[in-house]
Amino acid sequence: MGITIYYKGSIPNQKLIDQLQEEMVDISETLNWSYHLWNEDQNRPFNASIVHTDNGARIEGHIPLRGITIYVDPHVEPFNLLFNPKLQLSTFMLEILKHDGTLEKDFAWISVKTQFGDVNAHIGIVKMLRHLKKVYLPDLEVKDEGEYWETGDKERLLELRGFLFTKMNQLESALSSIQMKENMTTNELVEKIEEILKKLLKKGKE
Repeated sequence: MGITIYYKGSIPNQKLIDQLQEEMVDISETLNWSYHLWNEDQNRPFNASIVHTDNGARIEGHIPLRGITIYVDPHVEPFNLLFNPKLQLSTFMLEILKHDGTLEKDFAWISVKTQFGDVNAHIGIVKMLRHLKKVYLPDLEVKDEGEYWETGDKERLLELRGFLFTKMNQLESALSSIQMKENMTTNELVEKIEEILKKLLKKGKE
């Protein structure tokens, strides 16, 4: 749950990736955003996997992606503008899912959740996507749960963010109110949670 921007598309040629990187670096430095450039060798084949350790999971191996990751706000997910050898927007995880057969579509949606960051971070990302569509990514598609991509309406974005925060707080309060019986089974707990969610959903429609 949370306001998220989804996007997918491709860039016409490799040279434009260099230009996009340079321009995004200039923008990021002007706005004091952190960033990381990726220039993995795209002549080397994909050879990577997820390795599980006691400290969690990590990606090991070579994933041929080029582009830039921008950190717009500490509380917003990284904004990835990475391209695979087919010149499609992608991410390291998406490439792994494609190669292991979990994800079949070439043009998979990339997402960046902005719910917990400053509203201007959401607006900034959308404005960058608008610029990128005009200059670098002619087939770019965007789905914005904050509706700012479609409307440019900041008040509507704030309204949707506020609505979700309210629902999240209601859900947290409702879940914390569950009285755990000593011998409650997992199925009983799941049923109780489903009951709470149905009540919240019904209340939201009233």
